[in-house]
Amino acid sequence: MTAVFFAATFFLSAVFFAATFFLSTVFFAATFFLATVFFAVTFFLAAVFFAVTFFLLEVFLLTMAIFLL
Repeated sequence: MTAVFFAATFFLSAVFFAATFFLSTVFFAATFFLATVFFAVTFFLAAVFFAVTFFLLEVFLLTMAIFLL
């Protein structure tokens, strides 16, 4: 009876360890994916903001040049 109890306990601990490892791996992968997506979106928004700012600055400078000339 003790052997059966030991085997059941060992099996349950192995299953629990496997489930915990799987969940931690999935959680790490999801976190890494979200961090990558967040970085990509932030980088894209920064690039768009820079391009729009540069375009507006260029338009402003051309307008000032036209009016000053």
